[in-house]
Amino acid sequence: MLLRSLSLVACCILLTGRAEAQGGSPQLPPPPPGWVFTPGVAVAQVWDNNVTLSTEVANQNSSDFLTVITPRGALGYRGRSTSFNLNYIGSYELYQELNQLNAYDQRLATSFRQSLTRRLVFVSRNSLSRAPSTDAIDVPGVIFRRQGVTMDDYRGGLEARLSRHDTLSGLYTLEWLKYDDSGVPSPVANLERGGHSQGAIINLDHVLNARWTVGSEYEARHAVVENARDFDVQTAVGTVDWRLDERFSVNGGLGYAWLATVAGDPGQSAPTFRINLNRAGAQLAWHVGYRRSFIPSFGFGGRFSNQEFQAGIEGQLSRRIEWRASMAVLQADPLSGTGPSVRSSWVRTNVSYAANRWIRIEGYYVGVFQNTVLPGGRIDRTRVGIQVAAATRTRIH
Repeated sequence: MLLRSLSLVACCILLTGRAEAQGGSPQLPPPPPGWVFTPGVAVAQVWDNNVTLSTEVANQNSSDFLTVITPRGALGYRGRSTSFNLNYIGSYELYQELNQLNAYDQRLATSFRQSLTRRLVFVSRNSLSRAPSTDAIDVPGVIFRRQGVTMDDYRGGLEARLSRHDTLSGLYTLEWLKYDDSGVPSPVANLERGGHSQGAIINLDHVLNARWTVGSEYEARHAVVENARDFDVQTAVGTVDWRLDERFSVNGGLGYAWLATVAGDPGQSAPTFRINLNRAGAQLAWHVGYRRSFIPSFGFGGRFSNQEFQAGIEGQLSRRIEWRASMAVLQADPLSGTGPSVRSSWVRTNVSYAANRWIRIEGYYVGVFQNTVLPGGRIDRTRVGIQVAAATRTRIH
């Protein structure tokens, strides 16, 4: 049976000190048709105030300087009915004193779009990441600690334009998460509970006019978590999108969610809600969003009621200088009555200077903060650094 689950907060990726978190490669113009290869590299000097992710009570915070070398590459194709993109980022973290903690972070993202007919399109997206610590992924209910984690998130299916005003899409979803074995004492028993979930998302949109679009969405997800009972989540939501003008839009959804375990425990249900405000502009752009939902927790192997708040802003300070800032707050409360409530926050900001078309100099700040009801459950980590990033673009004939 297919079940619903909120997709992981994947749009905000925390690269602790790596180039993607600090603004990425220098901006290049849109790629021309055909195959294009874009190699790049960034070198950063970073100060980390809590390398080991120690809790406040443990009082074992270890600060250190590190050098981060980030090679990257992008391969893209754009044709008349086909588009394909592949992006790879790998970050070598080389500590000055605590070199036994040197690590390598890898992230791979792919997307594919193929027009089958004039009205039918096949789409596929996948994101695979390998991080040396759990604060590098925005996943609710996961305790921050220095433990390797691998995560994959896939979506693929069909988008059909039924008429001039109606669009129907159906996607298969798969999420998979695995923790490395670790000898580090855990503040919560059986923290290293990985697992996977799969399901489907069906969405129908109807355009009323140039400003209003209404729709409906159904999601179903079946989750399998190590050392825990399988469970199902389903959600039905009515959606609306209101475009006030060319730059400002509001979209949201209101519905209901149902959760049940395969073992037959009493089910639970609750309203689900989301809203997003977006403004796009040449000099200033921002977004604010809030969501409340049921989710599976791979961190503890349980089920959570989740609240998410995200906000971001970016602006062009001058022809060569850009500024960006974002934050995310995730509050996860266990539905089973066991396990702690977890509040996790990420704050990121960077200022970048375009030295020329291919090279940028960037200064950045990344802060992660977490608090639970457990004794010594507060963890704070700050990274401040400066980096030089370079990228170029080559067309493949």
